[in-house]
Amino acid sequence: MSSYHLRFVGADHLPRTLSEFDVVRFFTLGPGDAQAIKERFRADRRLGVAVQFVFLRASGRPLDRLAVVPKPLLQHLAKELGVTQTSIASLRSMYRRRETLYDHQRWAREQLGLSSLGDPELAALKAQLRVQANDAASIDELVKAAERWLFGRSTLLPSDRVLRDAARKAFAVVEQSALKVIEAAVSESARTICRTILFKNIAGTEGQTVLEWLKTPAARHSPSTLTETMDKVRILKQLGAHEWQLDGIPAARQGAYARAIANRPPSESRRRVDRTQTLEIICFLRVTLLEISDTVVLLAGRRASDLVRRAAGKTNARRAGDALDYRARFVSIKETLRNFALTPEQRLAAIEQMVPEDIDPSAYSAAALMRRSLTDEPSGVRSLLDGLRDLDFEGDAAEPALRQWQTWRALRERGVTSLPDAEQQPSVSSAWSDLVADPDRQRAFRAYEACTMTAMRKALRRGSVWLDHTASFRDRDRTLIPAADWKLDRDHYVAMLGQPSEADALLDPLPANVRAGLASVADALSDGKLTIDAGGSLHLPALEALDNEVIPKRTGRAIFETIGEQQLPDILLELDANTEFSDALLGHKAATSDELLACYAGLLAHGTEIDAKGVAAMIPTLSASQVTAAMRSLEAPGRLRRANDRVVEFQRTFPLSTLWGEGDKASADMMSLDASQHLWNARVDPRRRTYAAGLYTHVLDRYGIVYDQPIVLNERQAGAAIAGVEHYNREQQERLSMVAVDTHGYTHAGMAGPKLLGFDLCPRLRALAERKLYVPSGWRAGRDFAQAMEPVVSTSVALNAIRTGWDGMLRFAASIRTGRISANIGLRLWGSGAKGDSGRRGADELGRLLRTVFLCDYFTNPDFRRELHTLLNRGESVHQLQRAIYYGRLAPERGRRQDELIAISGAHALLTNIVIAWNTARMQTVVERWRKAGTDVQDEWLRRLGPVHFEHINFRGTLNFAVQRYAKTLIRQAPAARDAAQG
Repeated sequence: MSSYHLRFVGADHLPRTLSEFDVVRFFTLGPGDAQAIKERFRADRRLGVAVQFVFLRASGRPLDRLAVVPKPLLQHLAKELGVTQTSIASLRSMYRRRETLYDHQRWAREQLGLSSLGDPELAALKAQLRVQANDAASIDELVKAAERWLFGRSTLLPSDRVLRDAARKAFAVVEQSALKVIEAAVSESARTICRTILFKNIAGTEGQTVLEWLKTPAARHSPSTLTETMDKVRILKQLGAHEWQLDGIPAARQGAYARAIANRPPSESRRRVDRTQTLEIICFLRVTLLEISDTVVLLAGRRASDLVRRAAGKTNARRAGDALDYRARFVSIKETLRNFALTPEQRLAAIEQMVPEDIDPSAYSAAALMRRSLTDEPSGVRSLLDGLRDLDFEGDAAEPALRQWQTWRALRERGVTSLPDAEQQPSVSSAWSDLVADPDRQRAFRAYEACTMTAMRKALRRGSVWLDHTASFRDRDRTLIPAADWKLDRDHYVAMLGQPSEADALLDPLPANVRAGLASVADALSDGKLTIDAGGSLHLPALEALDNEVIPKRTGRAIFETIGEQQLPDILLELDANTEFSDALLGHKAATSDELLACYAGLLAHGTEIDAKGVAAMIPTLSASQVTAAMRSLEAPGRLRRANDRVVEFQRTFPLSTLWGEGDKASADMMSLDASQHLWNARVDPRRRTYAAGLYTHVLDRYGIVYDQPIVLNERQAGAAIAGVEHYNREQQERLSMVAVDTHGYTHAGMAGPKLLGFDLCPRLRALAERKLYVPSGWRAGRDFAQAMEPVVSTSVALNAIRTGWDGMLRFAASIRTGRISANIGLRLWGSGAKGDSGRRGADELGRLLRTVFLCDYFTNPDFRRELHTLLNRGESVHQLQRAIYYGRLAPERGRRQDELIAISGAHALLTNIVIAWNTARMQTVVERWRKAGTDVQDEWLRRLGPVHFEHINFRGTLNFAVQRYAKTLIRQAPAARDAAQG
């Protein structure tokens, strides 16, 4: 749930200034509250008790200081109570008697139903903090979590000291528990060796320690990078990190300990006490092994793809050359046949000489020729496999790829460079059998290596082969809900998903929906609204503009001309004052103006193309080291996400945003961020023809970015689309019911996954004319659907496959819902390489049926089609704003670590949301001002305008932050200083 509506929770004083928006949003009396105050207190006491009541309701703490009450709050409460506005002095004099203050606070607490923090509640709080301490990055974050937990349970918040002591004890308990796990998993001698080796200098370097070398991320995509990364894996395995059983320490806590040592200089980490040092070192080594092993598998997979692509290129070149050669021979043969100066015997002899003796009579396909080219690869395949020999892959007992790997490794350990004789040769798939049976046994061995490489790549992607010491390529059964737990608690998980226990409960009504959809398509065909050509392609006419559709360009231009030119620092400060997103980014309210500026600087350095030095040059009061430290702090999990939630929730509170949508629909799409070709996880954008990294965003129908994530280009995005919606629906009370995507966000299995999770995936598909409508096998034209539709209908859906795979589909969906596996990884396991898996087959068949129902609606319902296009177009308009904010390239040294890429994505989304929210607020102000002045501003005009305008904002240049204007709201003051200022 967004923390925006909780942003005053835990406060112990009123800010010196409150906007009218904050007053209405957080400090308004309800009709019943005002009446209760009037019945209980006399007129000269009502305003004071009303201040106590609204503050206690918003913060969870009683208000002991009334030295300063913002004037807008006094005016608003006086109007609600119907009393004369009073001065601050009279309020202060009211509480000279402490009994009056206590009486008002007691009444407010009873009226709100707040209970005191007794021993049972304190014990429950401590238990809750021990759980949340596993994810919290600091004491401040844990204190905030405690305040919100108590507030949600209608418990009066105790003093900050009480909560801080409880948070420290929770951290101590978690630390002590983690130490016990480490002592049980890692021997004392091994811990000593780890501490000794980690801080040693590496020979041949300028004082670089092993710790610094290990935390250096992979650079460019190259064989040397893969070799260096494998060297790190070998070092970590020699230390025994792959055998440590640290499952007793939550993954989030392991990551926090690992980041702590990674973000400090080695000299400072060496000075830590032994207990802390042991925790951080062991967790760092284990987490680093998991991350580096992931990198190795990804680098190896990309290297294998490069080799296959290179072989395919050679094949295409060879086929093109052969085609030219064959054409030339045909021309020569034709000329010889027409040369009547020669006798028939002479012409036949000449033609025979034109045909080479060694011509291969076999007709090879392009894939077969590619396999032959890959077999003739001189060294790339063998060097790749040799580099991975130290990895102990595991897998299903019957997995052919694993058997091939084990056989190949055994042969290489014996120094073999040729396959054994035919009777002893290992088994391979039929596609490779002829090459592996080649009489040239060295060439046969190269074919076997190429077969092993491609088979292992597919097996790792589908999860039938895994690596124990990796985060993303582990045993599939271990990433899903354990089979024993699933069998025991299946009914509970199924109820949590809201799905039927058996597939027939879904399949009984679904064919009827398909029939209804096909009938509507048949009606559209008969009415001429759709056409099917002779080639069996369906043609859909373009949408026509509505009669009452308006494009209020002049209104939009007038609004933003009224808003005027703006500077980015002013926008950041104003939005921060309204949402306190810096509190979410820092984990606490900024203690000084320098800390606040450093937070903004880190946000800009991550969210734009400007690096730390560049931002420091734009903010003269900061140094590059301060900006770098702030950037590191933003990489802590959850901070940028919480800040984004606050800003989006703020934007959604304006009445103007309700004209753009109801907040239950979104679009999901990727924006490519130009990057250096030397970034190992960059890929070539097929449209822009440049290397890029992908930022995948979910944009609400009200324009806010509600989820963001970095992804790899040129891979299917269905998993990313599902992951964003599931995360949003898990965190928010108002769930998304539909997400619109383009073709890259669609697969058949990806269509079924959202249905199991309770929302609809609506893809705008490319090559729509060639798309078939899938129906159950056995259906016939003229009986189950109109005869005219036969060219576009495919009767290939196997309903029994859905029934057979239903249990596996439910287990998969429940694993996503409970957070055991991300949808990104899950959809990868359900990819094309997972053929033969019953759950995947069932999801594929179900997805085909669901796509048919969707396409029938898409073809026949113009309003639905228009809504889908509108959602996607809004996402594209947000991408234009994103490119204005980040218009350069990702530097070669940026984005190598996953944490940094996530921070770049989150910071970029936050800056975009800040502009959208600020524009919405200013647009609302202008519209209200015009309407008060009597200007006609129709809702239909505003519905067509969006808050993604950016030409009036200066994003670059020297950044001057007028912090003092908002210091009372954004910077934490010590109690003594605050009292002095208010006195």
